[in-house]
Amino acid sequence: MSIRVDIADLPRHLMSRGGGFLLTSILDSRPHVAHLPFEVAAADGQVQLRARVGRTSYGNCGQQPSVTVLWPAVDAPPAAPGWPADQGPDGSDADLDRFSLIVDGEARLDGPEHVVIAVTGAVFHRPVPTAPSP
Repeated sequence: MSIRVDIADLPRHLMSRGGGFLLTSILDSRPHVAHLPFEVAAADGQVQLRARVGRTSYGNCGQQPSVTVLWPAVDAPPAAPGWPADQGPDGSDADLDRFSLIVDGEARLDGPEHVVIAVTGAVFHRPVPTAPSP
């Protein structure tokens, strides 16, 4: 279950999420994951994420600029079946904390150690509910 995120609302949703996982790959499709803090900038409906990255992420972004950033769910999903298929009963941000946030974008190199990611799309994705304890 995915819920599209209005890109203009993305900075608000990222405020309480902390660091995210940058997923990059190189031309032979080998994946690379790095856990990083991101700076967020927004103007005219566009959102950019900026991070200081290591050599592998930097090189990957230079070769293959399509990237994804993942912020896992902040709160664990309820164990009970029938968990709501949307934000929750009141649509609050607290309900959205049960969802992972997945952001796609195009990276460009910014100086010798940083990348800037122009966000192209974002979704909240519901994790699989856990099984009830016996």
